[in-house]
Amino acid sequence: MFARTRPLMVTAGAIALIVLTAAPAWADAATPTNFRSQIFAVEGPGVAAVEIIGGDAFVRMVAEPGMVVEVLGYEGEEYIRFDPDGTVVVNQRSPATYLNDDRYANVELPAEADAAAVPRWETVSGDGTYAWHDHRTHWMSPTPPAAVLATGGEETLQIFDWILPLRTDGAGGRIVGTLTWIPSTTALPWFTLTAVVLVASAAYAVRAAPRPQALLLLVLAVAALVAGVSAILAQPPEGRVFGIDVVGPPVIVLLSGFAATTARRSARSASQLVLIGSVGLSVWGILRVGVLTHPILPTMLPYAADRLITAMVLGGAVGLTAGITASITLANRAQRITGDEHHAS
Repeated sequence: MFARTRPLMVTAGAIALIVLTAAPAWADAATPTNFRSQIFAVEGPGVAAVEIIGGDAFVRMVAEPGMVVEVLGYEGEEYIRFDPDGTVVVNQRSPATYLNDDRYANVELPAEADAAAVPRWETVSGDGTYAWHDHRTHWMSPTPPAAVLATGGEETLQIFDWILPLRTDGAGGRIVGTLTWIPSTTALPWFTLTAVVLVASAAYAVRAAPRPQALLLLVLAVAALVAGVSAILAQPPEGRVFGIDVVGPPVIVLLSGFAATTARRSARSASQLVLIGSVGLSVWGILRVGVLTHPILPTMLPYAADRLITAMVLGGAVGLTAGITASITLANRAQRITGDEHHAS
């Protein structure tokens, strides 16, 4: 009876692990992309520094102290204000405050969102620095522009120029930039590497004892953690998402460490734990497959290093899953045959 319920236990454990690692997002984080938004001019005083983070995901601005610098919303209303002492406040009655919560502005505006209303300010920063989504700086659809589709996405194309209006101590100013489409990278080498690692890890897992399997999973999980932390650090604080990138790998590190220590007492239990962890890590890799195909990545690592880690973890985890599943299946089959022969004798 226990043997029959074991696959269900493994499946339930894997589902629980996936649910655990898929923590809810706190913000719309930067993701791998083909779009690059660039600033080429800042007109007027008050801006100490400004940059685009995540290809086209966030505008991050540092204001000069001693001045009142305002970023105007989509209807010319007061949206973000940088005060002389470094305090940054956001107008909770500006429609932009809510529209910018989602990359594609798929939100329902609350009743108080009224560009003509008297501002209601809420403090968001105290160091004169703030980052936000701004729909004027990126493409507002998951479908690429028609010009990109016409070229098959294989040409670098300027999509549009954009302007963010400012007001500094009552005087007008603006940040001017442009949005460009960058063709995808050649993913074949990375998918080839994934396939090679998958086959190698599957072949290894079929023959290896549970403890070496657990140690392989541990190495893969640590590599995934490095990539996840690097992705988080590349985001501005306002856009950090504590989801599968950073929650999943630590859980799998602990799971693989526990499996390695229990392997001497129960090889079967250790193997099941490694199987659960490898399924979870496979999901991590599948969710990050865009790293292998997009030219612009949100990471502190060199792009090649991020792609290398993702390809190896994905191939290793899927291979480990396949190898352990095959090993358990073969062992159960041998046990049934042995049991039948014993019964016959």
